[in-house]
Amino acid sequence: MRSASLLAAVLGPLLLQPVAGHAADCPEGVARPLPVKAPIEHRFGHRLHPVIGMAVFQPNMVFRTLSGQAVVTVRGGRVEPVEAARIGRFVRIRQRDGSELRYGPLSQLRVRAGRCVAAGARLGWTTSSPFTLALRRNGEWIDPAPLLGGVR
Repeated sequence: MRSASLLAAVLGPLLLQPVAGHAADCPEGVARPLPVKAPIEHRFGHRLHPVIGMAVFQPNMVFRTLSGQAVVTVRGGRVEPVEAARIGRFVRIRQRDGSELRYGPLSQLRVRAGRCVAAGARLGWTTSSPFTLALRRNGEWIDPAPLLGGVR
C-alpha cells in the first residue's frame, strides 16, 4: 500500500484512478473525422524508418501537430487509467465492443480514469511530439482510418 501511495504522489492522481463500470455503460457515437486539426504525417502500417532505412511496422496514425492543440475523442467510451511517458500522457478510451482507442502524447488532460466521455469530448492538448491515434481490438493493432470516415 505504501508503494501505491508513493506512486500516486509522484505520478499524479490520474494514473491510479480505479476504473469503475464498463464501457457498455457509456454512449459511443462518432464525433468528427479527426481527433486533432492537423495533417496526417504517417499512416498505419509499414513505413521506411528514416534512420535505419528499413521497413518498420507503425501501429498508429501520426499527425503533424503543434504544441497546445486541442484533442477530442473520435468515439465515446470509458477512460482507462492514463499511461505516463517521458514525452507526455496517453489516454485510452475503451469502446463498447471492447476495442480501445489510444490518444497521445498529451501535455494536459481534461478527463479522468473511470469516467465516460462522449464523442467529440476534449481530452486535452498536444505536446511538442507528434500526436498519435491507435486502435486495438482483441489484442491486435488495427488501422483507425475507418473510424475517421475512411480518411486516407
